[in-house]
Parts: sequence; structure tokens; C-alpha cells
Amino acid sequence: MKRGLKKFVRAAGKTARVYAEDKKKTEHLLDEAARKARREKGLVGEFAEDLGAMLRLLRAWVKGQYRVVPWKTIVLALVAVIYFVDPFDLVPDFVPLMGYVDDAGVIGFVLRSIGKDLKVFQECEVEGKRV
Repeated sequence: MKRGLKKFVRAAGKTARVYAEDKKKTEHLLDEAARKARREKGLVGEFAEDLGAMLRLLRAWVKGQYRVVPWKTIVLALVAVIYFVDPFDLVPDFVPLMGYVDDAGVIGFVLRSIGKDLKVFQECEVEGKRV
């Protein structure tokens, strides 16, 4: 599964780059993701805190408040958010139980991949730094 997930992330990176280049489109996507995370609180479960941090990182980046994040981290985070928001991904969200397992897999993979950058962002957030 991990190899297939990596291939998917590479392919989805093209769409994520389109979002990264259009701040308004990214803001809309982040709003959708925040709504879905609130609505599906129980399904997001163990990723809720890290997903929230990832959304805040992207929002800070879009607003120009946090610029030291690597481009690869932005693209990977956007891949996860796009996948999370899209109800018709590899396993559609309306499929009982299984519909969110693939979302959790993609989010978990991306969170592990950007973990160091996310931690640095959270430390800056706690210290109130704008970088």
C-alpha cells in the first residue's frame, strides 16, 4: 500500500501545485477542509490535532505569515487536504466504514512526511513568531 500511496501522492502533486499557485483557491479548499473536519470529528480521530496544525500551517503560508516552509511540504499538505475534501477519491466517502480509511491513510502518510516541518511551525506558533 505504501508504494501505491507514494505514486498517488506524486500524481496528485500536479493538482496541489495548481492550488499552491492560486491563493484564493487554496483558501476556499482550507475552508472546506475545516468544515469537513468539524463535521466528521469522530472519523478524523487520531489525526484531528495534526490535521488542524497542517491546515493552520497552510493558512499562515497563504497569508504570508509563515514563509520558511519548504515547497515540498506545501505540496504534500495540499495533496492531503485535496484528498480529504474530495468525496469521490479512491474509496468514496459514502462507502460505510471504508470510505474514510483511505483518507486516513493519505493524511497519515503526509503527516509523517512533513512531521519535522509541522513541528517547527507549531513551535513558532506557540512562540508567536511570524517567519
